[in-house]
Amino acid sequence: MVMVPVMARRNQKPDCRIREDAKSIVPAGTPDWITAELIEATIRTWQPYYREVITPEEAVTMIRSVGRLFDALSSGS
Repeated sequence: MVMVPVMARRNQKPDCRIREDAKSIVPAGTPDWITAELIEATIRTWQPYYREVITPEEAVTMIRSVGRLFDALSSGS
């Protein structure tokens, strides 16, 4: 079973509680290399710097953007 953090739906940081009945926070259409754990780590890392609550969809966008940046930097172009 995947443990998913319960996100506060107010303009505050996420709660630290875990919802055991949640199956996954991976949005539909997310690439296979982006795991629930990576999404959770991204939200935990970046949430302190954002006023609004970061959603899993926004975390996936952030991860994919960093992935594209890495590709561009590593290709030497």
